[in-house]
Amino acid sequence: MSYDLEKYREKRERVLGVKKRGLEFGRVVTILSLAILLGLGLVVIPRAIAFLQNRQLEDAIYKLSGERTGAEQVLAELKKQEGVREVVLDPHGSRVVVTFNKEKLDTARISAFFLQQGAQAVLLNEVGHSQRMHTMKKEAAATGGR
Repeated sequence: MSYDLEKYREKRERVLGVKKRGLEFGRVVTILSLAILLGLGLVVIPRAIAFLQNRQLEDAIYKLSGERTGAEQVLAELKKQEGVREVVLDPHGSRVVVTFNKEKLDTARISAFFLQQGAQAVLLNEVGHSQRMHTMKKEAAATGGR
């Protein structure tokens, strides 16, 4: 019969005065791994969710001509359209940025809506929503946040 090391381990450690100190290597690695995963999760997950929410959004920039009060009524009607997320009128009242879901709506239908309402609107540009937000952030940083 062979000598079983595990059977008498505790007795040997008690006699020799071996004391366990600190955490075992496996537990330290587990704690460290969990900390790294949680840290990365806190950074990556919110950005991924924001991307998934905004990936189908486009911005169409229109130039309006005509009176401002009539344009505000048309824009209020435009906000009610399915697929339109946001309609922003610049302070001068000549440009409109329409944020819309490109799966439900496109610029041709928006332009047709303006024609149907009798508003003079010319499409200046169509750009991805995230790209426009990035550009606005860069412009704000370049001008000092004015």
